[in-house]
Amino acid sequence: MSAIPIRRALIAVYDKTGIAEFAKALVEEYGIEIISTGGTAKHLKEAGVPVTMVEEVTGFPEMLDGRVKTLHPKIHAGILADRDNPEHMRQLKEHGIKPIDMVVVNLYPFEETVKDPNCKFEDAIEMIDIGGPCMLRAAAKNHKHVLVVDAIDTYEYVIRSLKKNDSELLSAYQRRAAHRTFATTCLYDAKVSDWISSHAEIGHGSFKLIQFIDEHATKYGENPHQEGGLKSLPADANFRRLAVSVGNVQMSFNNYVDADAALSLCAELARSKLNKPTCVFIKHTNACGVGISNDPKEAYRQAYLGDPNAAMGGILAVNFAVNKAFAETVMATLQLFKDDAIAGGCANPPQAFFAEVIVAPGYDDDAIEVIRTAKKWGERVRLLDVGDMTLAPSPEDLDYKRIAGGMLMQTPDLLGLNEDDWKIATDKQPTDAELNDARLAWLTCKHTKSNAITICKDGMLVGNGAGQMSRVMSCRIATWLAKENGHAAKLAGSVAASDAFFPFRDGLDILADAGVTTVIQPGGSKRDDEVITAANEREIAMILTGTRHFKH
Repeated sequence: MSAIPIRRALIAVYDKTGIAEFAKALVEEYGIEIISTGGTAKHLKEAGVPVTMVEEVTGFPEMLDGRVKTLHPKIHAGILADRDNPEHMRQLKEHGIKPIDMVVVNLYPFEETVKDPNCKFEDAIEMIDIGGPCMLRAAAKNHKHVLVVDAIDTYEYVIRSLKKNDSELLSAYQRRAAHRTFATTCLYDAKVSDWISSHAEIGHGSFKLIQFIDEHATKYGENPHQEGGLKSLPADANFRRLAVSVGNVQMSFNNYVDADAALSLCAELARSKLNKPTCVFIKHTNACGVGISNDPKEAYRQAYLGDPNAAMGGILAVNFAVNKAFAETVMATLQLFKDDAIAGGCANPPQAFFAEVIVAPGYDDDAIEVIRTAKKWGERVRLLDVGDMTLAPSPEDLDYKRIAGGMLMQTPDLLGLNEDDWKIATDKQPTDAELNDARLAWLTCKHTKSNAITICKDGMLVGNGAGQMSRVMSCRIATWLAKENGHAAKLAGSVAASDAFFPFRDGLDILADAGVTTVIQPGGSKRDDEVITAANEREIAMILTGTRHFKH
């Protein structure tokens, strides 16, 4: 015997693909009575399937233009009755209600409807399914006794299981189907909620559901004693996706975190007016190398030489499709650029190089061949194809942070080069070259952990002070790293960005002593006047953006 003796099935589907064949098999092979509504009943009758109309069961016609069809005790009591509870069964008998043993429902296509730019508000409202989710949830709650069928691709499986008369097979299906049903109705309601909030102008703070569709294991979490994995979002979600798309090399937890940081910065630069071939090296979510040039190889050389020791084992992101020539450059990094590092005065010349991950909008087949066969590390580097980096990010892509006992969420920081709000606060004006470096420094600083000081010169990151407890220490680290990596000469005439205001002039003096001639910062300190006076004394141009970019 099957896990559920199926005598009556209620079928009410919007998408009628395959439903006639499924219903016909239920009737002809298993003698199951079919109860149905409106358009579904008409479709089944035209296919020669005998149907009992819902109004025959309830004694009430469909009402309110079809809004009320199945919302009736003779339907829901038939679904929800616990067959093992004598009192439930007594009540069914007392009120002349027969059990319903199978519920076959798919929902109105609300999400597809509202995607149409010509969709009217009232049309969207009519596509909010009420009866369908109610029946699905009732059947899923009572899945011990009711078979819930909520997906077209399960029709064949259900028929096959019934043919096998396998109670264990059907019982396992029942549990999976119940789990899937609650996930389906939850996501459906969330889509409706999101749409209503977008039309009611109530903002993002009310409710937002993220539905994950599958999980990929990582080797471990941040550390070997922690487990880790990636839960993926639906392909049509308004989220930029990171996925291993070239080869089968497993991503680690930290690979994903750093690759996301690399993608975020590289995509921001790609969307800005700086959009030229760009290369970014990320280590522990902070930029250790950024290069922008008309020549991809030169952009890569600048990014690598920014901090060649930090680049080793880092994440490389580029905003152009990787071709064979560029792949050959990356795979020969040490041979091509080690002498440049030494000639520049790098205090600790690099001894090795490999990349953990390469992020790009695409890869030529011959480029993949070069990477995979050039040397040993090429076999294990993760290649991520993320598509067009210039696509505008969605404001719906909220930022979440887990804290003890809760979850913080915020809208994404989408403000980039808001140059209409920038003000020159000093006597000295930045040159065109300095202004261009200010743009690069400002965006790189935005993607650096606060407190952050970022120094750039000639389209290249030369020093980055990240994540320090005081801003003055970030100034010291940024200038020290520039000198350590052979960029002392580049500090002269360089541009420094600060993600938030300078609380005192001490940090500015450190930058001026190193050779910085332009500083870009938000302003807003009680001591702005003191800092601006110091900039004038040191003959530094100072740009105030009016906006900070804390990144915690």
